[in-house]
Amino acid sequence: MPEVETSRLRLRMFEPGDLDTLCLILGDPRVVRYIGIEAGKPFTRAECEDTLNRAIAAWTKYGFGRWAMIDKSTGELIGLCGFRSREGTPELLYILAENAWKKGLATEAAAGCLRFAFEELEVSHIIAFTRSENVVSRRVLEKLGMSYEGEVQEAGVDGVMYTIAREQFTPDESAFYRCDSSS
Repeated sequence: MPEVETSRLRLRMFEPGDLDTLCLILGDPRVVRYIGIEAGKPFTRAECEDTLNRAIAAWTKYGFGRWAMIDKSTGELIGLCGFRSREGTPELLYILAENAWKKGLATEAAAGCLRFAFEELEVSHIIAFTRSENVVSRRVLEKLGMSYEGEVQEAGVDGVMYTIAREQFTPDESAFYRCDSSS
């Protein structure tokens, strides 16, 4: 399965052994403050396990999915980044542990994901959804060159939609390379 590296991050496939750390990340109410129908509700262990299993299975089902985000300097799992399928269209998502905030890592990981999707998967466009009040995530999407499309409601959650087409994306040549998982 494919992996992506950026200057500071390695995006690799999730493994069953990631469950405990993923539970710590998704169990933090501050981390999940804008996530899910019940925003701010920490994930249970069963919900974390389901998230992990869906992240692994998506690659086979859709040809894209979510990676474990690894800090290359420490080797620690610090979040997830990648795509889920929104009616066949890749939807960008990212979640970082609180100790990884305010370092530009969400933008770096998301830019690597966009480049992978446009160059390797040759998708035509990518969408992203976030809650209206999540100004940090909105700033990340705007830094990536994504366009604000307006307010939407997804699964009963009010939010905003962003999009980017392949021809609108400008990759950062210095901070990305693709490798396979055997590397």
